[in-house]
Amino acid sequence: MAGNDVLRRHFQSCKQKGRNLIPSERTRGRRRKACDACVESRTQCDGDLPCETCLHRGLECSLNYIREQDRSSRRNRSEQEKSDDSSVNRIPVHFLLNFTDPASKRLYDVQQVLTGCDKDLGKYASFGKYGMQNLDSSTEQWMGLFHLFIDTAALDKSDQDQCLMYGLADTQELSNMVSRILRLMKHSSKSWFKNKGHHTMEGAESFFSPTNITLFVSAFFEHSYKGIRFIHKASFNVHTMSAQLLLAMTLMGATCVSTQDASSAERYSDVAEYLIFDGPEFDKVLNIDNPSLARENIEILQAAMLISVIQWSKGDVTIKRRIRTQRFPALVCAARALRLTQVTNQAFSDTESLGSSRYFYRESLVRAMAWLYLMDSHLVVYYRNPPQFKIVEACFGLPQHEELYDTMEPSTLVNASQNASNGGLTLTLKAVIQRLMEKDGGRFEELISQPFTLFGLFLVIASLHCILFDFQALDTGVDLSGPLGSLDVALDRWKQMWDLTFTTTMPNDIRKSGYMVHALELWWLAKKLIQKPTGICLESGFALDSTATFHEMVRKLKGFQPVQ
Repeated sequence: MAGNDVLRRHFQSCKQKGRNLIPSERTRGRRRKACDACVESRTQCDGDLPCETCLHRGLECSLNYIREQDRSSRRNRSEQEKSDDSSVNRIPVHFLLNFTDPASKRLYDVQQVLTGCDKDLGKYASFGKYGMQNLDSSTEQWMGLFHLFIDTAALDKSDQDQCLMYGLADTQELSNMVSRILRLMKHSSKSWFKNKGHHTMEGAESFFSPTNITLFVSAFFEHSYKGIRFIHKASFNVHTMSAQLLLAMTLMGATCVSTQDASSAERYSDVAEYLIFDGPEFDKVLNIDNPSLARENIEILQAAMLISVIQWSKGDVTIKRRIRTQRFPALVCAARALRLTQVTNQAFSDTESLGSSRYFYRESLVRAMAWLYLMDSHLVVYYRNPPQFKIVEACFGLPQHEELYDTMEPSTLVNASQNASNGGLTLTLKAVIQRLMEKDGGRFEELISQPFTLFGLFLVIASLHCILFDFQALDTGVDLSGPLGSLDVALDRWKQMWDLTFTTTMPNDIRKSGYMVHALELWWLAKKLIQKPTGICLESGFALDSTATFHEMVRKLKGFQPVQ
């Protein structure tokens, strides 16, 4: 290096002769891997082109400051390093990195991510040149401003219609339900918190006012419902449902309204947890022989599922551990007792007319079981918790017909029911996984022709992660090349189904899907873990009930490097 610099200075100081060229200046030390934008903003860069940071921020990723010969050598090195399927590394993992950010977040912030209320919802959901392609958010922003500031009459009409349908407009009946909720909470507070009872319930009358209940229930269906789609919106009514379910929905909706309301919900959620899980209604589901699928049993299960999400979103490690080791296993036992692992929705076919009430009932059961399976996979992916549901018992159907299930308009219901069909084939989660992993692709061709929802495909990719966990648990002394190869094939086939479904899904349905629109990131993670099983951190790091270890694992798999 030193000799080259001396020779270069000699050429610059002396007259150039013949064709001798001035030697090029070499970069001292390590070659810079960071792109121009990352260097300028002093952020970490993974070295790809485009890099993860630029993909997330929507910036042009360039290396204009690097010499052409450096750029060429870099390109040659990159081609050699991308033999492990370069398209996988082009997937931005915005949701995984944001959701698992170990920095402390308030409950409101966590719910904004979980429910898809953050500004980047759906931004990286479709496959494009570098793995993902941005959606045009300018139209969505303009339409939002139009409805808020210009078409306010239509907005008010919609709110009023929903209040009438939910039963929220009957203030007297709503006040009676609020009084019942407060009585139950005060009794629970005295029973389980004793000395803390007065402090815990302070201000409850103001928080659980009829006005707030109306606001929070509307917020639940507007925001939380995007990722928690097992309560049928059109048949929901505050006067015919259990107080426990209304309490859980109120608290969940409050976490999406404001930071102040989220803090209040967090203050009362401990009481709600004990009220729901340790109350006689949930105990009956667990401890009687052959509990039925009666509405009261399903509603207490739904309430327990909602309150688990709220409690899990807190930063308290003790509460997280209680949900993971006590409450969720209780939900698994309840689902098995109710035989939800075998429920399917065969309410209609090509030759039969739709029985709407039966359809919505069966579909709600399917979706409740699907969501429990998703929560199980959530613990597997982010906390390396062994799966409690096994694929052998995943005999429940897949969620189907989002438009039909979500509609609030009778006319839309009629049109959607006429177009709804299962093609004579009722697919269970277990059957889908089997078809994806089979060596013979014949049955997969039949599968790919079936209509799928984003909810259903998210469930499938989550279940593949559970299978991957079980395979990796057998890694010591067992040849897994065959099983992992079949799983890799299943992931590639799932990707085909996702691309096909996404291109045929309406933009409005994509926005309503919440965090499920980020399913492609889970596909990326599974592909990377199959390629680099050593990328999994030690299990002891995951036992802390924190996402810090998982977050670091994702960053390593993505190849993040410090700015150089």
